[in-house]
Amino acid sequence: MSFFDQTPIRRILGCPDVAIDLGTANTRVFATGYGMIADEPSMVSLAQETGTIAAVGREAERLSSFGHDFISLHPLNSGVVSDVEAATSLLRHLMERMQWHGLLKPRAIACIPTDACDEERQSLIEATRRAGASAVVLVPEPLAAAIGAGLDISSPYAQMLVDIGDGVTDIAVIRSGQLVTTAAVRTACSDLHQAISAIVDQRYGIRLFPQEAQRLTHRLGSPLEPTGEQWFYAEGLALGSDDPINLRVSSLDLIEAVEPVLGIIIEAIHRTVRDLPPETSCEVIESGICLTGGGANLRGITQRLSVATSLDVHPARDPMRAVINGACQMLKVGAETNLWH
Repeated sequence: MSFFDQTPIRRILGCPDVAIDLGTANTRVFATGYGMIADEPSMVSLAQETGTIAAVGREAERLSSFGHDFISLHPLNSGVVSDVEAATSLLRHLMERMQWHGLLKPRAIACIPTDACDEERQSLIEATRRAGASAVVLVPEPLAAAIGAGLDISSPYAQMLVDIGDGVTDIAVIRSGQLVTTAAVRTACSDLHQAISAIVDQRYGIRLFPQEAQRLTHRLGSPLEPTGEQWFYAEGLALGSDDPINLRVSSLDLIEAVEPVLGIIIEAIHRTVRDLPPETSCEVIESGICLTGGGANLRGITQRLSVATSLDVHPARDPMRAVINGACQMLKVGAETNLWH
């Protein structure tokens, strides 16, 4: 450990440590001494004429509506970095909001899905370092989510957490601070949005605006059984036209679209529960399943999962921010325990 890496010296020089939840849909960054400095869409916008960065995050999302003037880049796919350059640009611009000065760069905790391969892990480390971090520690997303959800991960009794994000559904059983069982599928909320967009395109000849596909997903939810046909209003573009158009969409069409996607997510969770060792299974039956991620906000999802697994399912208090909230707590412990060495 170098002289400048000693915690008291870092505090004197005012160098912040950061926690990063770089997600498929949204990126959240917390900095020591600053609080939450970013909670924005994971998007980078390039100027069409020059290829230079025009904006990141929320502003990039706004510019995406300007058509051919800007190119929109999404640095992540299925929960992992797919474009290191774009991810670097996104993180660098967000981290620069701290406006730190001095010899030391920030150290970072970055969250990653449990099924990430070595190449995907290295891409996240590279993007975070190139964005300005001097050291990077990767932590499993469900472990951070469990802490952020308020679970006592030090308990000697097994607890199960399911994090349904935008690009990946991550499942973990935690005991005594360790992940004893993990499973993940690269199917999550974005697949629900895409399925709805695809069927509206196919059946109605309308290209939905992205925010409309998301809105319809949450309006529909995850019903146990269809309760009869309902009609939802949505907005999009007629194929071959740039003029917005309003349309009515049948709930039966939407259910047909999302059921295969929900089936993959539900089966992954059911299979994980079914394959638990007897002792662990008994402990999980006692504690139930804690649900985090944007998917926890889907109407009816807790009841659907409870029926599928025969377990109590309870969403975290702030499911969408459980990962970053847990990473923030890990950051505080890391500063005291020299996590980076």
